[in-house]
Amino acid sequence: MKNSIRTILSKQRYYIVAVLVFFFIICPGVYTLLGISINAKNSANVYDTSVYYPTYPTPNTKGKGAEQIKMINRGAYLVKVGDCIACHTNTDKKGIAFAGGLAMATPFGTIYTPNITPDKETGIGNWTDEQFIKAMHEGISPSGEYYFPAFPYLYFNQITVPDLRAIKVYLESIPAVHQENHENNMVWPFNWRFIQLGWRILFFYPSAGPYKNNPAKTVQWNRGAYLIEGLGHCAMCHTPSYYIVSEQLSLGAPIKKYNLTGAVVEGYLAPNITKTNLGAIPDEQLIQTFSMSRMIGGAQLQGPMLEAVHDSLSHLTHEDMIALAVYLKSVQSEMPPAPKVGKSAEGAYIYNSYCSGCHASGVGGAPKFGDKANWSLLAGSGINKLYAVAIGGGGNMPAKGTCLSCSDSDIKSAVDYMVAATMQGVDPVSQVPLSAGANVQKFYQANCSGCHSSGSKAIPQLGDKKAWKPILGEGFLKAYKNIMAGRNGHPLHAGCQQCTDQEILDAVKYMLQKGSANKNYILW
Repeated sequence: MKNSIRTILSKQRYYIVAVLVFFFIICPGVYTLLGISINAKNSANVYDTSVYYPTYPTPNTKGKGAEQIKMINRGAYLVKVGDCIACHTNTDKKGIAFAGGLAMATPFGTIYTPNITPDKETGIGNWTDEQFIKAMHEGISPSGEYYFPAFPYLYFNQITVPDLRAIKVYLESIPAVHQENHENNMVWPFNWRFIQLGWRILFFYPSAGPYKNNPAKTVQWNRGAYLIEGLGHCAMCHTPSYYIVSEQLSLGAPIKKYNLTGAVVEGYLAPNITKTNLGAIPDEQLIQTFSMSRMIGGAQLQGPMLEAVHDSLSHLTHEDMIALAVYLKSVQSEMPPAPKVGKSAEGAYIYNSYCSGCHASGVGGAPKFGDKANWSLLAGSGINKLYAVAIGGGGNMPAKGTCLSCSDSDIKSAVDYMVAATMQGVDPVSQVPLSAGANVQKFYQANCSGCHSSGSKAIPQLGDKKAWKPILGEGFLKAYKNIMAGRNGHPLHAGCQQCTDQEILDAVKYMLQKGSANKNYILW
């Protein structure tokens, strides 16, 4: 009898422990993973091209002395360098500059940017200089809370104290806006700010700032390094980040050995901007990117970079633009491995990442992308000869175009892409506009409608926004690569080997556009 009672009690303890584990460990874990998965898809959405450009407010200099006005003007310039207006303005709702409220989707939840106008209740009007400097250098609020790393204190840590004081003086001089800050909506347990200590230990401590000049380098180089690595926070977009399991689960922490070698941001390629890709580009041509929103080769910038030029880079002095060019063309970073995708998509990716710096403009005698006469002459000597030069180098062509992490097959894919696209009169994949009218529709009807207008529930049908939503959420680039590489149920090269890359690209844009409620794929 006693043994039976012990057995029953033992089983009861087992069930109690199992129930506790389920409710306190498994359930919260599933809830967190589900939330992260949903947010990751939402945060990967293609950039909204209908962006609103706010106007910089005019500072109040009434009653200010000459030195104060000078500091206000200096702070205004630095704020433009840092592109503070882009994040601290709710452009989605055409909000007031610097009043905050912009929703920033991340895999771990939605962060709303704060009001940084001098309002004493909802802004930073009551902040001391020391509190402002601590926020910018350490990412810690006046109340002692950790800021999420969406606020780029990892980079602002480099800003000198005099420059931070000038920025604060400018922000104190703009009109105060009484606008309550929106509470962040983070997945549990990421709403507990103190757990960011682990992120800080891994990626922030010990901090290296403020920036100190390198005496072995020129004044121009140091100025460029200060602006690029600090206030400009360029690596936030142009450097691959550490991630968990999938690149969609970015930790917002740059992999420093890959500094400025390129990444994908909101469905757009933020290209390699190191010496590898920019070394042969004349300074004045780079300045056209900063000042006139032109890609190397003359095409119009698209996506987030277009906004960055409009709000920030175009306001820089010519001297600072030259400094940016000098520094970028000196950066030598280890190249990340190329992604494993289908041959056609891989060729386009490698071209945009490694080859476009020279071949988009024809710098240094490089055969210019789209120059049919030149490429016809080169192709006439045999494709194997082109492969050999591209892989081994020759003349002004460095071995593998400096993509030393690329395999011979990767380089051949890039050569195939450049030759085929040029001979067919096709622009680079990242620069082509959407073909208009009947041609795309005719191609769709002939090659895509058999599946996408079949009525099958297993295949996203043309115009079915609900069915296309998860695909759109992963971004244009991934959708295109899946189709070209024959993944996720797609036949290789869209099942149309005789079709050109351009025809397939246009069809993809056509279908995605029909499946989207408010996104614009025309600029891909």
